[in-house]
Amino acid sequence: MKAILLVMALVHGVSAEPLAKIVEARLAPALPQGYGITKVFAPELDVDAKKVAVEVPGEIKLGRPSIKVTISGSTRYIPVQVGKLVETAVATHDLAEGDALTDADFAIELRAAENVAVAGELAGAHVQHAVKAGAPIGKLDVALAPPLPRGMEVALEIRHGRIRVRGTAILEANARPGGPAIARVAQTKTLVHGTLVAPSTLVVGETP
Repeated sequence: MKAILLVMALVHGVSAEPLAKIVEARLAPALPQGYGITKVFAPELDVDAKKVAVEVPGEIKLGRPSIKVTISGSTRYIPVQVGKLVETAVATHDLAEGDALTDADFAIELRAAENVAVAGELAGAHVQHAVKAGAPIGKLDVALAPPLPRGMEVALEIRHGRIRVRGTAILEANARPGGPAIARVAQTKTLVHGTLVAPSTLVVGETP
């Protein structure tokens, strides 16, 4: 507690920023390609970046290494979660509980995030826990739209370059909006594989 109070006193009246962000920024250039920081387990403390020294390891591996951090002469070891970069759905604005998601509500970014929702299944999902703008959308933050049942008729759109062929098809198996689907073309009885775009359109070929 004394150390924290000392740091707070030192940064009083100067430009300060969260310690976690400082540590992440110092480590970022040393991360192997394809890796990222999932979380920095630092105390919620705003400090002057000029008073922070981060000892960057020679090699940063996946997992949860402890990083040596010195703040105004006081040293501590802060765990950092390192993960692989994956396609992550990130909220484009604040999402409130009960909101129904559309493609405009999230963007896809490469981030080292954990337990994130599958981006392709988010269209039509409902928000269960509020998500701040710029934050990853987690699996527990949303309730996915229910799957459409086998035998349901859906609109069909076959895409090839600038060519668009439209018709109808019958689902051969249950399929969730945003996910893969198999259907039989109503006119020709041909079996096709595509992506079920919310709410009930099967796109074969180039998906949006």
